[in-house]
Amino acid sequence: MKFLHTADLHLNITLKHASFQNAKAHENRIYELQQSFHRIIDAAEGQNADALFLAGDLFDDPYMPLQEMEKIFHKLSELDCEVFLLIGNHDVFLQNASYQNLLKGKNIHLFSQNEYKVETKDAIVFGLNTRDFTEERLKKIAQEAESEKNTVLLLHGDVTNKQDDHYLTDIKTLESLPFDYIALGHIHKHAFLRSHIAYSGNPEPLDFSETEEKGYIEGTLENKRLDARFVPMQKRRFRLREVTLSGTETFVDIVEAIKRAVKEEERRNDFIRVVVKGEIDHTDELDVKKLQDQLSEDFYYIEIKDETVPSIDLSALKETYSDSIVSHLIEQYEKNPSEKGYESLMLAIRALLWTKERET
Repeated sequence: MKFLHTADLHLNITLKHASFQNAKAHENRIYELQQSFHRIIDAAEGQNADALFLAGDLFDDPYMPLQEMEKIFHKLSELDCEVFLLIGNHDVFLQNASYQNLLKGKNIHLFSQNEYKVETKDAIVFGLNTRDFTEERLKKIAQEAESEKNTVLLLHGDVTNKQDDHYLTDIKTLESLPFDYIALGHIHKHAFLRSHIAYSGNPEPLDFSETEEKGYIEGTLENKRLDARFVPMQKRRFRLREVTLSGTETFVDIVEAIKRAVKEEERRNDFIRVVVKGEIDHTDELDVKKLQDQLSEDFYYIEIKDETVPSIDLSALKETYSDSIVSHLIEQYEKNPSEKGYESLMLAIRALLWTKERET
């Protein structure tokens, strides 16, 4: 049996947390996320897959028009393979009868509390929707997985962090069960927790908190022997970069430093957020808008985050605050200069100067 395993497509998401700084980039990204669904379909067709495992959160919320949702189900039903759809915490609304009517007459296997097992010529596929999950129920259906056929389990939730609202169970419990492959959803970062237990992750990143590689899992399961691998597929990545200034750079210097921090291919294709740190001339300030405007032609998408602080002239400070704790701290640093010592000195001086300003 050849299979594809994916999850967390979150179709119809609005990306309210992505912090896009322009509406056009947001609109384009929504379209690209919709297209990721079609690319998964194309991958299943191109590899002649026997099964497509959708391990929850195909949709983000119920506000997608029903006709659009029906088109998605129709597209899935056109696949020349078995489609298994698990209901996650975001698309729990699919358990309502009005939505399940959309699936009537379509060759898509939807799990429920009473119908948690589908037997095909190649395998027995089990699924416990997020709302239906209990560890007791998991162990009960695991008794039915003792079979000569290949057995697969679909789950949607966290199995590593007990603080997660949708924590299911621990990895040791999953490992003890007789399933040949456990396809997980909910965590957006891909990971093989064991050779046969895996989060596919989401096929496209949603914001700057998701900088790792994205894709899906493809595999074969024959005679209870598994061969599975991660396949990257994202159209764009979110990338974080840092640039540290010394306090002597001109505007042009800063522009060039940002360009150097990002590879040309990444500039053309990806979402880039550059955090500018270090010092800037105390008589000037970082003009973020001007920087972004200057760099816009060189980047598909660029954000600048200013974390600079005004530079401090130590010689001038010593003279201004002679015979004070400020001059004493500077003299101590000059006797044994170091990068860590300089950072500590700056923190102390800024705190002292802020205190003096408050007193005057």
